[in-house]
Amino acid sequence: MASKTPEQEQEDYVRQQINKVKQGDYTKHKDIDDAENGSMINDMEDLVQLGEDMEQMKTNSEDHENGLKSDPEQ
Repeated sequence: MASKTPEQEQEDYVRQQINKVKQGDYTKHKDIDDAENGSMINDMEDLVQLGEDMEQMKTNSEDHENGLKSDPEQ
């Protein structure tokens, strides 16, 4: 099986996220008054979701192996 291009991998990831939302796997958005702005997570549900998202991210080394370049240094 041929390896996927970065664009195909991104498309697959987005499609997977859309399917999860359709199945109700994501929590509803919090009211702006309840959200702790400036924080990556507000509660345990956010922490679990962030962990799942981070597990699917590739490292810079993996991106370089696939021919991708890092964002310019900030």
